[in-house]
Amino acid sequence: MRAALIATLALSAGVSAFAQPAPPPVAAAPTTGQPTWRQVFETPQTVYYLGQATPAAGPPAGDLAISSMVAFKIPQVLNGAQVWSVISNLRLSCARRQMITRDAGLYAQPMGAGQPISQTFGVDAWHTPEPGSLGELVWKSACAPK
Repeated sequence: MRAALIATLALSAGVSAFAQPAPPPVAAAPTTGQPTWRQVFETPQTVYYLGQATPAAGPPAGDLAISSMVAFKIPQVLNGAQVWSVISNLRLSCARRQMITRDAGLYAQPMGAGQPISQTFGVDAWHTPEPGSLGELVWKSACAPK
């Protein structure tokens, strides 16, 4: 439940107050199987990354799948566990301008390394990202015409 809360807070937070220019992608370690991360946002407490958007499996056709990561600069303590990062898997409907968080995992190591210490599945509903939010930044990053 706390992972969903963090993911929801991260996606609904306003971006305009702390937005920093995005540096080049940060490659994942070759053995982790994680996506290559691209930094899209930073605050004094967190750095927010996106993976590469890909076509989502299953209907409806045209949806995209994308991973996001919130990396904490100072670990957070949630339910007695130290958390350095949260990785969420999202599904986006570019046609409907909506998104849903499919799952979220809490990681005790920076950049989502190792096994998740907690995972949450299916706790979100389809929604339209709020203007100026990280959710809108995710949607625009994946769905906006290039």
